[in-house]
Amino acid sequence: MPGIMNLLFGFLVSLLGLVFLVCNTFLFITNSTVRKKVYKIFLAYLIALSIIEITCHIIGFLYPNLNLFISHFYFVFQFAFLSGLFYKLFTKKRMKQLIVLVFGIQICILASMYYSDPQLFWRFNVYEIVSTSLILVAYALFFIVKNLEVQHHYFNFSIGLILYLCCSITIFLFGNLDLVLYENPYIDIWIFNSLFYIVFQTMILREYLFFKKTISWQLKKSY
Repeated sequence: MPGIMNLLFGFLVSLLGLVFLVCNTFLFITNSTVRKKVYKIFLAYLIALSIIEITCHIIGFLYPNLNLFISHFYFVFQFAFLSGLFYKLFTKKRMKQLIVLVFGIQICILASMYYSDPQLFWRFNVYEIVSTSLILVAYALFFIVKNLEVQHHYFNFSIGLILYLCCSITIFLFGNLDLVLYENPYIDIWIFNSLFYIVFQTMILREYLFFKKTISWQLKKSY
């Protein structure tokens, strides 16, 4: 019974993260002034992840443990969209070239993995999760370090991304589902991933508020 209650609590926390994501996406899309200032690829990222997460939760609720294949779409889409975002954020030509090179190599590696082992599509791919996450963490860290002296958009987002992905990397390095579920006492380690996802969404909300505040300040200054 305690195990079932913990699983239900975990699902509700995960659902809260989904609601937070959808709300953030709605805010960025519906505020026309903010939408014009945000990179389109960032909006595409939020929309794509909202669709993927909604699909994942629906399948997970109706058919428990049969939604693992969606993780591939989540991590690959996240890697693709955020690689594009950081490509736009970085100004140095060499950094842009590096992002393109790393993206091409990573996609080729993943494609060859699924081609050689099609059944991998129905399991968690630890390499996919850890490698794409580490690359994005590196981009985010470098972006923050390079812009420490200036107030910059996407700072809150980058900090939230680092926290969330570092948590995900740690959890997935445990191995599989059996290794992240403990008994006596019962602990669902996945709950930490859901909690850090909520932290991530909180930082995205802060990013939205920062965009909104900056735009308002610019409008007042222009009058």
